[in-house]
Amino acid sequence: MTWIYLFIIKLAGGLLSLINLFLKRGKLKDFIEGRNTQNLSVPLQKTAQRYWFHCASLGEFEQARPLIEALKSKDPGISIVISFFSPSGYLQRKDYALADAVIYLPLDTPANARKVLNYLNPDHVVFVKYELWYFYLSLIHQRQIPCYLISATFRSNQFIFSFFGSWLYRLLPKFTRIFLQDESSYQLLEHKGLTNIQLSGDTRYDRVKEHALKVKLNTHIEAFKADSPLIILGSSWQAEEALAEQLLQDDSFKSFKVLIVPHDISLKHIDTIYNSFKQYGASLYTDNRIPEGSRVMVLNTIGHLSSAYYYGDIALIGGAFGKGLHNILEALSFGVPVLFGPNTGKYPEAALAMQSEVAMSISDAASFKKSINYFLPKQHLGNDLKAKCIDFINWHSGATEKVVKVIEEK
Repeated sequence: MTWIYLFIIKLAGGLLSLINLFLKRGKLKDFIEGRNTQNLSVPLQKTAQRYWFHCASLGEFEQARPLIEALKSKDPGISIVISFFSPSGYLQRKDYALADAVIYLPLDTPANARKVLNYLNPDHVVFVKYELWYFYLSLIHQRQIPCYLISATFRSNQFIFSFFGSWLYRLLPKFTRIFLQDESSYQLLEHKGLTNIQLSGDTRYDRVKEHALKVKLNTHIEAFKADSPLIILGSSWQAEEALAEQLLQDDSFKSFKVLIVPHDISLKHIDTIYNSFKQYGASLYTDNRIPEGSRVMVLNTIGHLSSAYYYGDIALIGGAFGKGLHNILEALSFGVPVLFGPNTGKYPEAALAMQSEVAMSISDAASFKKSINYFLPKQHLGNDLKAKCIDFINWHSGATEKVVKVIEEK
C-alpha cells in the first residue's frame, strides 16, 4: 500500500505545480509557493537541544503552544522549530517569538523526509493530534529520535483501523509515547495491544486557562454591548449566521445584540455578512463609530476573539453544522456557556462540556432560541453558571505537565 500512497503523493505534487501556473492568489497558491520558495538545503545552525513541533494548522498549534512555552520556561536555551501543513497556520505564526524557525512541511516522500530531517536535525519530535506522515515518521523512528503524538484522539471507524489502513496503523508503535485526549481513545488503543499510550487530556485546556488570565479589555466591544445580552458567533459559517439572523427577527429577542466573528474574514465574505445584517444597524469592528441602535457588529480582524468572549453571555461556535467544530474551550474559559451544531462526534470536549451542563447541541432556530432561554437566566441570576464553565476548564487542565514530565525523562 505504501507504493500506492507514494504514487498519489507524487501525482498530487505534479498537479499542484501545474495548477500553480494558473493561480493568481489565495490559500492554494500560498500552499504551493510557500513550499517551492523555502530553502531547506543548508542545515539549520544548531547550538542546543532542538524540539521539532509539527502542526497541521492553527488549531493544532494552539495545542502545541502550552508545551512549547512550558519547555522554554524550564530551559530557555533549547531550540524550537515548527512546521505547518496549511497556509493559515504558517502565515499567522511564521513570526512566533519562541521559534528559531517556522517552515512549511513538504509533501510526504522519502526524499523530502530526508531533506527536512537533515535540515532540522531534531533531538525530539512532537506531532499534534492527527498527524501521521508515513515517510517522515518511519525515518524519525529509523534514526531513533524520540517522537511523541500529543492531544490525540482515535475512533474505531477511522481509516487507520480498516484493512486498507493497516499500513498506516503500523506507525503507531513507532511513537515513543502517544498522549491521548480521552478515555475512549485510550481503551481503543489498549484493546489493540499498544503499550506506548498514556491518557493525558488535551493541552488546549491549559492554553485557554492561561490566556483567559491575561485577557486585555476591549472598550470598543464593551461599548457595543452596553447593557444588552450579547450572543457571540465564534468562527461562524453560513449556518450559524443564518441562525443569528432568525434570532434578530424574533421580537422576543429584541434586546439582544450579536457579535459575529466569521471563520472566513476575506473582504468578500465580510462584505456579504455586513450587507445581510445591514437592517440591524450592522457595523464593522474597524469602524470608528457604532451606529445608534446597532444590534450587530462584525469582527473583521484577527486576534480579538478572546477579548470578545469576556463580554459574551452565550457563544454559538461554528463548524458543527458542517464537518468540524471550532474551539469551544476559549469561550468556556471566560465563563461563557456554548452552543454548537450536531456534528461533534470527533470532538471529545463537546461531549464532556454537554455532560457538565455548560454546552448544548442545537439543530435549528427553535432549539437555538430554546437553549438561549435556558442558559441566559442562569447567567444573569448569579455567577453559578460562569463558575461552572471555568471549573470545567480547570478540571480538565494539566495535560501539558504530564507530557513535559515524560519528555524530560528522555
